[in-house]
Amino acid sequence: MSKANCAIALATLGLALFACSTAANATLVQTIRTFAFNYPGGSQQQYSAMCDPGEKASGGGYQINSGYSIFIFANAPVVAPNGTQGWTLRFTGVPSGSPTIGGTVYAICLKEQ
Repeated sequence: MSKANCAIALATLGLALFACSTAANATLVQTIRTFAFNYPGGSQQQYSAMCDPGEKASGGGYQINSGYSIFIFANAPVVAPNGTQGWTLRFTGVPSGSPTIGGTVYAICLKEQ
C-alpha cells in the first residue's frame, strides 16, 4: 500500500492502530529468545534474554523453577550498549547456602521480513 493510499485509508476508516508498510508483502515474524540460569543464592543477580540483531523486543518475562521466595528488582525491557534489545530479570532473596534456583528469562522478539 502506498503512503498516499495508507493516509486515505486511515482518514476514511478512522483507525488509529491501522498499520501500513511500504514494503510489499512485509510480515512480522515473532521469535521467543531464552536465557536459562542457575542462581546459587546470596547476592543480587541479573539475567537477560536478548534478541538477535535486527529484531525488536516486544515483551518478555521469566519463570522460576522452584518454590523459593525471591524479591524482584526488575522485570523489564533492556537495551544493550550496542543497541540490541531484550528482557531482563534482576532479583535477590535466597540466602547463601540454599539449594540452587533455576529459571528462564524470555524475550519476545519481532522482525520484519
